[in-house]
Amino acid sequence: MTGAVRSTRLLAVVVLAAVQFTIILDETAIALLAPSVGRDLDLGDQARHLLVTPFAASFVVMLPVAVLALRRVDPSRALPLVACAFALSAVAGALAPTTISLVVARSAQGATAAATTICVLAALHLVTMGRPSRTRDFAVFSTVSGAGSITALLVAGPLAAVSWRWCFWAVAIAVLTCMLAWRAVSSAVPGQSPDAGHRIEPDDHRSPIARRDWHAHATVVAANAILAASVITVSFALQQDHGWSPIAAGLGFGPLNVAAAAGAVLVARRSAGPEGARNLLIAGFFALVLGCSVLAATPVDPAVLITATVPIGFGIGVAFPLANDRALAGPGHRALQRAAELGVAQQTGLAVGAVVAAAHSGFALAALACVVTVGVLSAGAVAAVGRARR
Repeated sequence: MTGAVRSTRLLAVVVLAAVQFTIILDETAIALLAPSVGRDLDLGDQARHLLVTPFAASFVVMLPVAVLALRRVDPSRALPLVACAFALSAVAGALAPTTISLVVARSAQGATAAATTICVLAALHLVTMGRPSRTRDFAVFSTVSGAGSITALLVAGPLAAVSWRWCFWAVAIAVLTCMLAWRAVSSAVPGQSPDAGHRIEPDDHRSPIARRDWHAHATVVAANAILAASVITVSFALQQDHGWSPIAAGLGFGPLNVAAAAGAVLVARRSAGPEGARNLLIAGFFALVLGCSVLAATPVDPAVLITATVPIGFGIGVAFPLANDRALAGPGHRALQRAAELGVAQQTGLAVGAVVAAAHSGFALAALACVVTVGVLSAGAVAAVGRARR
């Protein structure tokens, strides 16, 4: 493979990551916009629920529907259509004059975000399938897209200071810009055929790998739950307990982003074969245990809170590319179906993490410890799958 082809594939991975980054940013930033929306539309404390719940419910419901609707479509070609629909739903949110219209727009955003997500993940799988650099590409994707939840704290704050509607406009413009880039890049990526989206792979349910696919999804659930719980817990502690602004809190997550990038780089360079992936995944979850243990001690010093996010960031940077790669690479399913399953696992983890953080009690801390334990056990299970592939 020539250097030009490798660069084109890597650029395609970056563009796909940018699309997913925008979806994550939209999903995360709305929590910061809720007070402004509540004041503008006289919603009070109900604003957060009215903005978050319709999106999340539509997202989960739409995943299987999108798989059925797009099962015979090349995800690379379907992506611009569903992404433009997501951008239009964001515009509808920006123009919403009433509470009902805003709730409808958020529901449409959730549904189109689900369709866009599975097309992104399926296209990522097809672009990187069978390539020696697949692990590196997944590390790049996880680093870029995963930064959306943290960057939201930086982007939404200044925009919301002008108007919460500008955040919706920013999402729409960002998605449309990504689609222009994708149209240019995808046409230059070799090996993409019109029937790539519905190529059926061998299905052997007797395979130990097929029987153990759920372990990879359990790892995805655990990693996303830990990320959501830790970010929400630290964000609320910094803003409510210590009076930090949303922008300052966002900057406080800089070390987490740096640590996540370091973990992803380590995966890209060191995970040579199943044995290397096994060792890295277990090390990543031990880092998550360390960070969560510090947070469970409920420290009052902001410096300690931020320091605790460093091992969590490293663990996430290691776990995401390895677990996502394994979940998408499972045999016996089409690319879109695997992508939908991964999307469900991610959303389930984020929901679990949000519930744990919202409880804000001793029970929540115990639940967080349970999530970490499940993550460690799942890491060992995925490692067993890795050994079975040899």
